[in-house]
Amino acid sequence: MGMSAAQARLLTITQRLNNNELSAQSITNAKTRLSMDTQEISDKYVQALDKEQLNYSYYDANGNKSTQRLTAALLTQYGELKNQYVIVNSYGQAMVSEDEAENFKNSANLEEFLKNCNADDDTEKSWYTNLWYRMNGENDNKSSAKEQNWTTISDADLNSTSWIQHALESGAITLEQAKVDAENEETGDKISWTTISYNSSADITETNDDTEIAKAEAEYNYEMQKIQAKDKEYDNELKLLDTEHSALESEYESVKTTLEKNVERSFKTFS
Repeated sequence: MGMSAAQARLLTITQRLNNNELSAQSITNAKTRLSMDTQEISDKYVQALDKEQLNYSYYDANGNKSTQRLTAALLTQYGELKNQYVIVNSYGQAMVSEDEAENFKNSANLEEFLKNCNADDDTEKSWYTNLWYRMNGENDNKSSAKEQNWTTISDADLNSTSWIQHALESGAITLEQAKVDAENEETGDKISWTTISYNSSADITETNDDTEIAKAEAEYNYEMQKIQAKDKEYDNELKLLDTEHSALESEYESVKTTLEKNVERSFKTFS
């Protein structure tokens, strides 16, 4: 190989070595990003394992206990042995069902409201009397107050398990519970609406959300399989680059040695 050809070959090999090293560095950076993605996926999975669903426990007329996923309907609708709650939005308005709103609109006073709600026995009358005062104020006749004490919750949100859980956990809504005033404990004919934290309510409990956990586990396994396949692909590419790099280095040393010998012979010729 002539000197000019050897020098050109050295330049070509040097360029290929640089490209080889740049490709290897790029793949190494990609593997680092995969490690970060793996951590993110793992963190998301752990969060899902910690996620709990809200449940509501109540007793029927026969004293049998039932526990279901919490909804606004379960929490606020009448039940003979249930504690009475209202959902309150950020404006301090009680959020009532569309039926309750319609009954209130069509009532000029408490008596008409009880009739429109089909409240027959004393327990049911007491429940809707409490609701009337929360919506209307202390008057038995409909108040002419300018500020409305209530607003309507849609039937969709009323029966949604996800809506109320998200709203409670985010603080978008709070709860008020009807409690008998201390001075009226014997007669029980006077209550006050008391703000209560949902996680301090004896009627609301938290359990692992098995559906979300199963969904998160499937997603975790799928994403990890994709990452592992990509990581293996990167490892194979790095092995090829390493093999190529070793071959180029060997060729570089061989051409360099040849070039040096040619230079040495040239100096001997002219000396």
